[in-house]
Amino acid sequence: MTKIKSKKLNRLELNQEKFNQGAEDFEIWFKNNENLFLTELNALAKMITKPEKCLSVGIGNGLFAEKLDIKKGVEPSQAMADLARARGIEVKAGKAEALPFADRSIEQILLGTILAYVEDKQKAVSEAYRVLKKGGEIIVSILPAESSFALLYRLAFLEGHYRTELSPKYPYPMDFLAGTDWLSTEELIEIMEEVGFKNLEFRQTLTKHPKYVNDEVEKSIPGYKKGDYVVVRGEK
Repeated sequence: MTKIKSKKLNRLELNQEKFNQGAEDFEIWFKNNENLFLTELNALAKMITKPEKCLSVGIGNGLFAEKLDIKKGVEPSQAMADLARARGIEVKAGKAEALPFADRSIEQILLGTILAYVEDKQKAVSEAYRVLKKGGEIIVSILPAESSFALLYRLAFLEGHYRTELSPKYPYPMDFLAGTDWLSTEELIEIMEEVGFKNLEFRQTLTKHPKYVNDEVEKSIPGYKKGDYVVVRGEK
């Protein structure tokens, strides 16, 4: 992957630049971790009730959206958005904290791990609330700050490399770890409730150690205290 030039960037600019430069590496990582991908996908599929009316914010390369039959998205990285468009998805340029949609115009919104990359998490959730219709739903997926995955990523970033004895065969690209800020499940619940979302539901998966999580596809289960991948659905 091409090295990012050293300059002062905010979190959005930093992540946009590295994803522009490494979009293909992101695709390769998911191909090398197909079971992990399917495990996360299955958990999301349990929560997405209206894919034809769902907006994916931070849609990335569109890999999840394509499999979930989501047809619209928002993405700040041009390279990632181009990959999503190649999958037949309509993608608008924009960021989670300033969605390019009118008030009360969307029925369902997916924030797929995007909160680890935004500058203002509460603003991003508030924007979702703003554009959702009354009774609309938000679905948020996170790798919780307290999870073994987030701890592994933090350790790798601090040490500058992955430890082979702790890590999966194909670990998440190091360049994508800079600028991340993992959110705990409790923090997410607090933000969602403060913004006004109610009737929160949870699903969790990725219950194995990260080194072995790609060995097989896992089913998701209700709750959020066992899994390293947590999906929350709330109602406006």
